[in-house]
Amino acid sequence: MNPLVPDFIIQQDALGNTEGSFTGAVLMIDIPGFTELTEKLMQHGRAGAETLAGTLRYYFDPLIAAVHHAGGFITNFAGDAFTALFQDTPDRKVAEYVLGAALSMRDLFAEHPERDTPFGSFPFSFRMGLSWGSVEWGIVRISPERAYYHFHGQALAACVAIERQAQKGDILLDRALCDRIPPASAKYHGEGVYKLGDVPTPRLPQVPRNAPPGDGAAFVARGVADMPPEGEFRNVTSVFLSFEQIPSFAELTRLLHELSELYGGTFTGIDAGDLGIAALIHFGAPITHENDNDRALDFALELKKRGLRQMRLRAGITRDVRYAGFNGGTERHEFACIGRATNLAARLVAKAPWSAIWADEQVFRAGETSYQWTTENIFRFKGFDLPILVYSLERRRISVQKEFYDLGLIGREQEIEQLARYVGPIFEGKPAGIVYIDGEPGLGKSYLVQRFRHRCEEHQNERPFLWIDARCDQTLQSSLNAFEFALKEYFWESSALGKEEKLTNFDDAFEYLLERLPESQSALKRELERARSVFAALIGIRWEDSPYERLHPKLRYTSTLSALSFVFLAEASLQPVILHLEDAHWADEDSLEAVRVIARACRGLPIAIICTTRRKDDGTPVRIPLDPGISEKVIELKPLPREQLLALAVPFFGGPMPDMLATLLCETAGGNPFFAQEILAYWLEDGRYGSSSSSISISNTFMPPKNVNSLLISRLDRLDAKVKQTIVAAAVLGREFDLRVLALMLPDASVLEEHVRIGEAQCIWSQMTERRFQFSNALLRNAAYEMQSRARLQELHRLAAEAIESLYGDDLEDQLVALGRHWRRAGKVDHARRYFLAGARKAAARYAHEEATRLYRVYFKLSPEPTPESVVVRYEFARDVLEARNRYQEARQEHIRVLTDAQKLGDRASEALGFLGLGRTHWAMQQPDDARTYWEEGLRAAREAGNLPAEGLMLASLGMAYAVQGRYDAARTLYTRAIAIERQIGNRREEARLLAEFAKLHRLSGHPGEAEALQEQAAAIERELGAS
Repeated sequence: MNPLVPDFIIQQDALGNTEGSFTGAVLMIDIPGFTELTEKLMQHGRAGAETLAGTLRYYFDPLIAAVHHAGGFITNFAGDAFTALFQDTPDRKVAEYVLGAALSMRDLFAEHPERDTPFGSFPFSFRMGLSWGSVEWGIVRISPERAYYHFHGQALAACVAIERQAQKGDILLDRALCDRIPPASAKYHGEGVYKLGDVPTPRLPQVPRNAPPGDGAAFVARGVADMPPEGEFRNVTSVFLSFEQIPSFAELTRLLHELSELYGGTFTGIDAGDLGIAALIHFGAPITHENDNDRALDFALELKKRGLRQMRLRAGITRDVRYAGFNGGTERHEFACIGRATNLAARLVAKAPWSAIWADEQVFRAGETSYQWTTENIFRFKGFDLPILVYSLERRRISVQKEFYDLGLIGREQEIEQLARYVGPIFEGKPAGIVYIDGEPGLGKSYLVQRFRHRCEEHQNERPFLWIDARCDQTLQSSLNAFEFALKEYFWESSALGKEEKLTNFDDAFEYLLERLPESQSALKRELERARSVFAALIGIRWEDSPYERLHPKLRYTSTLSALSFVFLAEASLQPVILHLEDAHWADEDSLEAVRVIARACRGLPIAIICTTRRKDDGTPVRIPLDPGISEKVIELKPLPREQLLALAVPFFGGPMPDMLATLLCETAGGNPFFAQEILAYWLEDGRYGSSSSSISISNTFMPPKNVNSLLISRLDRLDAKVKQTIVAAAVLGREFDLRVLALMLPDASVLEEHVRIGEAQCIWSQMTERRFQFSNALLRNAAYEMQSRARLQELHRLAAEAIESLYGDDLEDQLVALGRHWRRAGKVDHARRYFLAGARKAAARYAHEEATRLYRVYFKLSPEPTPESVVVRYEFARDVLEARNRYQEARQEHIRVLTDAQKLGDRASEALGFLGLGRTHWAMQQPDDARTYWEEGLRAAREAGNLPAEGLMLASLGMAYAVQGRYDAARTLYTRAIAIERQIGNRREEARLLAEFAKLHRLSGHPGEAEALQEQAAAIERELGAS
């Protein structure tokens, strides 16, 4: 069965019937208050829209079941309402079955008068109309692949009139149906209408629902079957039409089909309901075209112009972001665009006079410059709190050509020469400093750098050089992320390699560097050798008890920065080096610090740093503070001038463009070469160039888009649905993605190779390594990602997280942040919290404090209420990150929060940690009396809770405080008790630390012999730990 098409229509189509009539019952049910509910939920974006659709399904599923159990079928849905028909048959008393269905629906709302949602509880009720009489139906076959159906007739018209009179909770009937149900079931309500009383729901046997032959695919509009079940979010312009005095349903259907196809709208059929004969055409879903708003307006004007003999029409046009998906229930639903704008379009068309085309302000603003409008008035509409300004569409304006571009703007060839001039000194053995390439998305920053690189590579034999790409990641922004990427390439690493292969490749690349350094660089060789484990750790290769692992966290960070400077220092002493920091506006603070360290270390050597970047949100340029004397140059990319934009079109068209198209291209692209190429590709893909259609003007045929995003969505929509699904899954992984992870996310991994090939051919992505690909443009990746519904994104992020866990198994250390992000967006907070915490601890251990701070903050955001774990984690954050960076005031605030959260939980053990941290921060801020008071209070809390580790730390802290005051005997007693606790709990490392502190105390108090013995005990423990 096809849930998008009535069983009755599929049956009749299979029999070859195209029209007919029958006698039977009509049931129309409406859920009042839908517009108000829509407005409230739409304020919550995706989550609100999906809650709205889910709420409709919650009620529609049992309502639809009641229809099917009574032997009926649903003809169409209209927002919160639907119409059902029940064909008369001698096999059963159809009227009584209809009555049973209506009473079942009444019972549903009695049992579920409210729906609880994440945004509050919403009351629901119903009103219903029932009638009996003749129903006419028809099938209009446009082609073997496309057909439409319609229902109308006396019974439907009667039911519409009856349902309008119904109030909340009413079930109204006409006389014809009332005569066919048990006496006394309904009472006279007035004007030939009867109201059903409080009668029990009859128990009738369920009518079997037999699957009709055929699949009904011809009755489903293009693109609808490819929509994900969860729907998507689209910016949609909707044209709601109402007709009077039509020549025939078939003629009107054919006209609407023709114009919808011509202008790219989605037309699903004609409805005979409360607006009379009506139709709703959506522009922007399920298929997005360029400039959907203009298409909708041109469609309405063309329809009004062509008409059909004496037919009258009126239109209501609205535009907004809406949930484009399926309205109804599981067994029966229809494609719909759900939202405030759809309801408003219905209100507009109901109020508009005949021959008028009314629109809301969104439509007017989008088409203000291209169309002639008049302002109608401000109206109040049922279901809308505020009055709404309405505009009337008159005609399309005649475009006037304008010169938009200054002929003196610099072209890309000159900018490449400028870049070559700025970088040139490195080929003479001199430093080139830093070169910024500033420009908005799509202006060609990456293209410019790549062309320059290729030019340099053409002369590689005469002028050898090393190019190092350091790409900044918008999503992860982990510490030194850009240089982690750069070094993985430098040391021949790949995510596809196993641990042993990675280590072998690393060792080979490292030895190759050392072998190339001359004897005069022996000191640098020694520094590099000492930093070997640091380089390895940065690219994810760790081994137990390595020099890196033995370093204090603070030294790990500084050692990593030094190691980075050593490798650039080594390479720059051998050959010119170009470091390309791509998308520097996404760089983490540690990567920027690394640039500063490298520039300082390589002063005087042939190295150039190229930063591609765009301005910050506040409009200021991205600049890295470097030491005085280091050269800084800026190349600012401006929009391309007209002649250069048109030169881009020559390869597409094989010669100059027609003047009309040249003007459209320049006006639309705004000098953006990426945008221009996308428009040109769209025209050629659609076969628009050279179109000979006489039914539409050239400007309408080509209708270039007003923004890049809508064009990119249009480009994706033109791909095969399965290819598009693969692209969307890849977009969830980020700008770069691993084919192995992507394969695990797909329902059928066998298609991946073909889809990857198509993506490369369509310039959607390009290959970086054997298994790693990158989207060709961040805008394209973002368009694919943002067009998905929240539910669909949640599912894809879940698949991504499971794929990464499956692929990497126990080796997840480098995937912690990515897993946290995926599980968070999948709505699995517990999983996300665990990975973000692990990532934060890893970053803190590397002394990557900016990254650690960000990850700890995410963890806390996912833990809105305190838990025993979150209290301890907050203490860790204050101790290991804030205190480590001497941010004592911030650390103090976090320790106060530890204290208050622990008290809220009644957790004395964690309270002790809060006092311990407060004592430590006050001590660091030169407030010893306050520190001692906190430690004494903490000691009491630790003892009450039986928290021996905290008690030991508190005793040691107090011992230190007394030693500084010269109270050596008291300090000696406290240290002795603290060391005994550490021995009792088996914390050998802390025992060694306290023994060393105790040794210092004995030296200060004049007992050098005891001090030496204690120091030897500490050293013995350290040796023992180092050997284990």
